[in-house]
Amino acid sequence: MMDKDISERRDRGPIELLAESFLDEIIEFVKLIPFIEKFVPVLALAVMSRPMIMVVAAITPASAAFLANNGIPPIKESLLALICLCLAVASAHIVNDFCDAEVDRMNRRTQLRPIVLGLVSKKTALIVGVLLSILSLIVAFFINLTCVLLLAAGILLIFTYSAKLKQTQIGVLPPALAAFLLPPGAFAVYDPARAFCSISLVVGLAGFFFELVPYWSQTLPDVEGDRARKLRTISVCYGERKAAVSIFLSFIICLSFLLYLHRLADLSTPYLLFTAIGGGILVIFLLWFISRPNPRNALISYFSSLFFIGIISLIIIAEKALPELVEIWRQFLASH
Repeated sequence: MMDKDISERRDRGPIELLAESFLDEIIEFVKLIPFIEKFVPVLALAVMSRPMIMVVAAITPASAAFLANNGIPPIKESLLALICLCLAVASAHIVNDFCDAEVDRMNRRTQLRPIVLGLVSKKTALIVGVLLSILSLIVAFFINLTCVLLLAAGILLIFTYSAKLKQTQIGVLPPALAAFLLPPGAFAVYDPARAFCSISLVVGLAGFFFELVPYWSQTLPDVEGDRARKLRTISVCYGERKAAVSIFLSFIICLSFLLYLHRLADLSTPYLLFTAIGGGILVIFLLWFISRPNPRNALISYFSSLFFIGIISLIIIAEKALPELVEIWRQFLASH
């Protein structure tokens, strides 16, 4: 039996084996924690909240916050906004898994999600998801009414998407519109009157078209399961190649807004260089992706696009924070 298990493992690719070996080490360590089994549902809900995606989702509006303040934003309002965002993102992912439980059973990529494995019940997931969204709105009340309204609109869009619109050809619109609302929400935290200023709108439009890239990229690996469930995703309705073309065009539009942001927000040459070079490399890959629209390349476009937008956001944060940090350092040296 042991020889058979070893033989089956050797049939897998080196990356799969490396990942499995790494996960095995983590599992063995977690098993040593006393009473850990009692907390399995809590840990499952934490996994369902997608912590890694939450980090990316937090970095992007954080860059908008630095643009809104043209420097380091006030700490109190920023912490409240971060809590709101994390609660809302966690809620969106948990409710999405609740709504997708049957579809996830059919797609190989999603068959190990907590609800499918029975680690947490659908009822618990729904209750926790709704409570997290309500809690995020309560926290938003301590910022201002504009933030409450924008957050409520975003939550409504995502819930509607997960419950119904995901099954239609316009299912991409709610997440894209929610991404558009993030920068105005970040600006509204510090000055509601500037929620829809020109910089906020340009960043929001870049976010709208960027959201289409990872969203559509995820539809290619799930075509078989989505078709079985009669979900009308772009890959099911129009085929993999047209989905790849749509991903390419969406990224081109997003990149155009990011390049225009350099001039509008008076950003530095390093920002322009990385956006142009990094974006250009991704454009070349996406062109190649059109000729080879397979699930593997779709996942590469998914992760590489998230990496690209994350680096862009960090560059904006570093650039806007650097002058103040240098001044703080000079004052520290002068006082000592």
